[in-house]
Amino acid sequence: MKKLAPERNRWGVHFACQIQALAHHYQRSEQLPPEKRGGDGGHSLLNNERVQTVARTYLTGLPTGDVTPRQFHHALNERILPSLGYMLEVGLSERTAWHWLIKLGWWQTRLKKGVYMDGHERKDVKEYWDDVFLPLMASFERQMVHWDLKGSKLEHVEPKLEPGEKRIIAIFQDESLFHANEYKQNTWCAPRWLSAF
Repeated sequence: MKKLAPERNRWGVHFACQIQALAHHYQRSEQLPPEKRGGDGGHSLLNNERVQTVARTYLTGLPTGDVTPRQFHHALNERILPSLGYMLEVGLSERTAWHWLIKLGWWQTRLKKGVYMDGHERKDVKEYWDDVFLPLMASFERQMVHWDLKGSKLEHVEPKLEPGEKRIIAIFQDESLFHANEYKQNTWCAPRWLSAF
């Protein structure tokens, strides 16, 4: 069995001790200890109620599913903070915007593809096809281009239109194909208390 280098082994032991300490803390208090890295000593701009209010107003004004840390990052640095009189030499980072979203109650979720059931075998759907849709399509066929099979080739046949009639072009689409490239895998959702309004 291959031995780890002494320094790598030391880091592994340190990491294991940290995990063990966190586990013991969680068992005693049922919560993780407060984060100590990168602390701001309570001087975050987000502690300002005006900043919170304007940030929440901006986020709730966006269409559902359009909230992202990158978009919020740009809005904070270019619109929100300057409008409140904060001119930062170095703007807030995208990571800070991500943390602010969480502190403001937003949460990220992974969207899963669902099952689509169109009910094409239902009685009312069959009646609609037979009594409404198919007769209507048949009445339009006279004004559409046809393709006739001549031997092994298809021949293009233009419709014979009466004066004042226009050629009809049928456009069909499959809903699942139409939205294929619009599917988002992750989205940020509004705080649960907002959805009550």
